[in-house]
Amino acid sequence: MIIKNNLSNAEYHDHEAISNSLITKILKSPAHAKAYLDGFKETTPAMAFGSAFHSCVLEPEKFNEDYAVFEGDKRKKEDKARFEEMVASGKTIITADDFNTITNMATAINDHDIARALLANGLPEQSVFWTDKITGMECKCRPDWWDNDTLVDLKTTDDASPSGFARSVATYGYHTQAAHYMAGTGASRFVFIAVEKKPPYAIGVYVLDDVALDEGWRKVVHAIGYWKACCEIGTYPSYQDEIVTLSLPRWAITGDQE
Repeated sequence: MIIKNNLSNAEYHDHEAISNSLITKILKSPAHAKAYLDGFKETTPAMAFGSAFHSCVLEPEKFNEDYAVFEGDKRKKEDKARFEEMVASGKTIITADDFNTITNMATAINDHDIARALLANGLPEQSVFWTDKITGMECKCRPDWWDNDTLVDLKTTDDASPSGFARSVATYGYHTQAAHYMAGTGASRFVFIAVEKKPPYAIGVYVLDDVALDEGWRKVVHAIGYWKACCEIGTYPSYQDEIVTLSLPRWAITGDQE
């Protein structure tokens, strides 16, 4: 394992080692993973918001340096000129509404005893590289926060309740992320701090049970092995190469109707 604490976020993402983001793409299809590596990387408003939130909580000084709030109407000459000047400065522009939401969420974390304690010691954004023991493929991860044997990951969500966040874990593959990060760092605990994006900015703090982590690890092993095979033969399939018969999902079937 190699830890690099001086890599920028851009430098880390440019490295082609297998990340959790790439694993997520591989599990969709190798074609999607190859497109991702070739530069097709979407930045959605939700992703941009999440990045700003992470910066505000984990690196507040950097947040103040890298982000600027724009209030105004870009259709007006003076406001447009001010906006363009802010962009030219290299800062990432966020709206006043997003800034207020982000700072309110950060305050909620600071007011939450467990969340605050988890982030009291440790380091943010450490870039970790290692060689997968099964395949020999180079892997990487960049934990939000690392304190000895504990990794902490911030998640923004619409529902931080236990049942709501469990659905997010399954939907977005957070269990796969936890397994990948724990394998690379040797950490024994992966803790999620889930923060809602609307008042009262409720917080849930969670670890995954062994069943969830085992399923995550199974997916990691499958994805890395599949990716190695694709790289070796230079073929990156998408979905099936044949006609497939589909069935409706069970929720779409209402039974016999007269």
